[in-house]
Amino acid sequence: MFCAIQAATRAGIRENEDAVWAQRDFLFVIDGATGLSGENYMDPVSDARWFAGTTARLLRNMLPENGPLPEILRGAMERVRLQWQGPEEAMPTASIAIWRCRGKHLELLQLGDCTASAALRDGSVRVWQEKALTELDRAALEQMLMHCRETGCSMEEARKWITPVLRKHRALHNRPGGYWTLDPTGAGISRARLAELPAEQCRSVCAWSDGFAQLSQFVPQWDAATLHKRVLDQGAGSLMDILYEKQERDRALLAVPRFKLRDDTSVAAAQIEEEQG
Repeated sequence: MFCAIQAATRAGIRENEDAVWAQRDFLFVIDGATGLSGENYMDPVSDARWFAGTTARLLRNMLPENGPLPEILRGAMERVRLQWQGPEEAMPTASIAIWRCRGKHLELLQLGDCTASAALRDGSVRVWQEKALTELDRAALEQMLMHCRETGCSMEEARKWITPVLRKHRALHNRPGGYWTLDPTGAGISRARLAELPAEQCRSVCAWSDGFAQLSQFVPQWDAATLHKRVLDQGAGSLMDILYEKQERDRALLAVPRFKLRDDTSVAAAQIEEEQG
């Protein structure tokens, strides 16, 4: 079972499109993807917020069930799809990472660009990350920087210029040659990363959104394994304070090129209880 449980989420700029939860037997982070179409069908502010929040509420009720994580997530998506009132091409997407205690094992499902990590009792840290969407975003950022150099525009102006490219990239979700993520169709679930670890070998687990992962760009020596250890040692809230302060000092988006000042930021973490002999 989990102990010393943490769950924290903060809005980046306006509405928070992340969802996070942690309790004694499971934890998860859901990072809703901001829509680029400008249309909302389920929430007057953000369908991504609706999708993340609805999925979180369903999983809080369904994860205690004694079934495989992919099956539980598919069941949740079936219910979400029944609620969806817009066209299929406008469905929101999300990244997700789930840790669950089940018997003497820890189970993981990771899909999209949320990061999952586990510290083992031998001192090592295992990390699960998705790279395809990160590479697409990196390519778009390079185009933004080149546009800035060629035209002398600001990064904010370049972000508007790059929007068609971002829409094209997002249209590649759950397609071969693109990237795999969560949407109400459940099409990407079969491509999720799954893991099962003996609980007795694990010291702690963690999951975070890509908004939190940006801390590694501001402090390059802090890789994912370091972030895991710092979350457990310093607390997610104090690390969010550091990240938000650094982002605020880089309002021109030049020290760390990115699409906006800050993203929604979420972390869930817990230590693993040792069995009493």
